[in-house]
Amino acid sequence: MFSRKNRIQSAPLVKVFFAIATSTEGYHRACEDRLQEEFGPLGSRSALYEFSKFSQYYDVEMTGPVWKYLVSLAEPCPADQIIPIKLSVEKIQEEFAVEREGAVCRTVNIDPGYVNGWQVVLSTVKNYGHRLYMGQGIFCEVTLLFRKRRFEALPWTFSDYSSALVLDYLTELRGEFRDQISGG
Repeated sequence: MFSRKNRIQSAPLVKVFFAIATSTEGYHRACEDRLQEEFGPLGSRSALYEFSKFSQYYDVEMTGPVWKYLVSLAEPCPADQIIPIKLSVEKIQEEFAVEREGAVCRTVNIDPGYVNGWQVVLSTVKNYGHRLYMGQGIFCEVTLLFRKRRFEALPWTFSDYSSALVLDYLTELRGEFRDQISGG
């Protein structure tokens, strides 16, 4: 028997994180302060790694090797908040931009995503075949699936997200998230 009762649910809770890439070898405290002002207390932080060993995508814009790390929000939030979060970080990136040879260049790239019990989802402003349009110019992709007690990469997963350092951090973040939503 078909019932409409309780079929439509509110957005599930997720653990939001920000992938922060910068040309400075170190944590970007000013960026973290700005994220905290905008979204509330930050939680855990991954180790810093040299993103340029995985991709040189940002090297020209940021004038050299790029370093990256992930930092989470302290508390879970509804999954549908990823859209306003991505829109806000686009503006925050602009605050840190500089003019170089007549062009505006980012000094920091911030990519928000989230982890839940089953997946890691990344948000972006760039469309591609495996990405879904979420609204307001924002696309999302599932980049890792949690199966058989570990995260598994997909054909389009960025290579740094397949690294042990990032997988270990996201697995820890998943555990933290599960503890938070279970009250443990």
